[in-house]
Amino acid sequence: MNIGDAYSADMQIKFSDRCNETPAPYAISSQEIADLLNDLAVRRGWPTITFYRTPKAAPLN
Repeated sequence: MNIGDAYSADMQIKFSDRCNETPAPYAISSQEIADLLNDLAVRRGWPTITFYRTPKAAPLN
């Protein structure tokens, strides 16, 4: 991907999460993390990120 007029760039994001015995109000899902990372990437000028192994209903590309 070209960023701006002069830069060719590449970005790779990997993450995993686990909440053990976390009360529901405090749990953070993989979907929430993926959505936040996508929001950040788009705000910085990147296209949306494709995450694999997400639930079928995931709005991630």
